[in-house]
Amino acid sequence: MKQKKALITGATGFSGRALVRYLEGQSVEVATISLRGDQVTDAGVLADILDKAQPDYIFHLAGISGAASAEEYLRVNVLYAETLLRSLQKARLGDRPVLLVGTAAEYGLVSPDDLPITEEVSCRPYNLYGISKLAQSLLGLATATNESRPIIIARPFNIIGPDMPEHLALASFRRQIAAIKQGTQPPILQVGNLSAARDFIDIEDVVRIYWSLVQNKEAYGKLFNLCTGIATTLRELVDLLVEASGVQIEVQSAPSRIKAVDVPVHYGSNQKLHQVIGDFTYKPIRDMILEIAR
Repeated sequence: MKQKKALITGATGFSGRALVRYLEGQSVEVATISLRGDQVTDAGVLADILDKAQPDYIFHLAGISGAASAEEYLRVNVLYAETLLRSLQKARLGDRPVLLVGTAAEYGLVSPDDLPITEEVSCRPYNLYGISKLAQSLLGLATATNESRPIIIARPFNIIGPDMPEHLALASFRRQIAAIKQGTQPPILQVGNLSAARDFIDIEDVVRIYWSLVQNKEAYGKLFNLCTGIATTLRELVDLLVEASGVQIEVQSAPSRIKAVDVPVHYGSNQKLHQVIGDFTYKPIRDMILEIAR
């Protein structure tokens, strides 16, 4: 039996590294793309890479959550995907399943009436990250419809894990607690709004779902929330981290950590996802936090 081959963009990022590990554990051969600057919109370069790799599946994880300009968001979060899809056709690989990774930030300003957030909820992103990722999702769905392409849009909610990016609030809490335990920071944890509730999903669950979706023809041409369907406050996460630390820590609100826009409660519905992948057991939030705290 021929070994399956997957090609991943953004393989050096948090989710990319986890996906590489998972696929290699499933005996999938993995190829990666690492492009910079204007290369991401060069269809000739991408087509050559794809032609040499001849992947059975493509995972487009590349993206940026912070940039200096709208132009950079557009180039990396939208035009890269468009160039990739065009390059697959150029390399005669347009029939290969492609998974484009979006974000729950595409939903933006949801109201209590929108909860739990289904894929049909109107998107009202309030920053360039959410706006650009929504544009990528719409691009993927339009291409799937107009060209009958096997494209899936995955819209994960708040992904966490031991190797998560340092700019995330939970990573900041962990870093501060480590400094407190080492004696390099006073026993005071600086936090923002801890009453905000979010839908946290473990990175290992996310990559398992990615692999399940990209192999399932029922998923092609569709968009799916990747979430647990459970809202957990940041206060609960902080309490678990402090408990796991084993030291006395004072939690203190810092004005500099309060966001200008902060949706009070944000959690999704995974009903549509489960209709395609079947039953799925998510890692409990306590287990996630204990892994992060180690």
